Amino acid sequence: MSHPVKIKVRPNQTIKFPGICSHCGEPGTHKMLLKKRIGRLTRLVEAPLCANCWRELNRQSGKGERLGKIGWLAAGSMAALSLVVVWTLMPSGMSLPLRLLVALALALVFAELVRQLFQRAQRRAMLPAQQAILQSASLTDFSWQATAFEFTNETFAERFKELNESLLMEV
Repeated sequence: MSHPVKIKVRPNQTIKFPGICSHCGEPGTHKMLLKKRIGRLTRLVEAPLCANCWRELNRQSGKGERLGKIGWLAAGSMAALSLVVVWTLMPSGMSLPLRLLVALALALVFAELVRQLFQRAQRRAMLPAQQAILQSASLTDFSWQATAFEFTNETFAERFKELNESLLMEV
């Protein structure tokens, strides 16, 4: 069950988190990055995690590890292939440095697209425990004056509300 919390906070203003793990409630010594993008704006907030949850979150399943390695290989291959194809299809009347620059730029764009596709597949291949840790704290919405969170751990949500009591808003 999720516990939504909305606080009045501006960008670059510090948010107080309790010193416990957002997933299990143990003492939190590590950080998990919460990220939300709306249009061209991205808000980044770090939520606490305990050492065990942090280690579990960074562990890879066999399928996830394979997808990560194959993704880098596919991105490199796509970069090389697109570099050659773009280089040969560009008009020969263009100067050599300009052709090289355009070919390199397009090769990097195509390689990044392939890498992102494999990263999405890698996220889908995460273990259920990792998905539960990632969902324990999430940044659901933000504006220039407010930020909304959702927590699955009731104890963490209550302590977060206590720490930010003066900033609470209605959800």
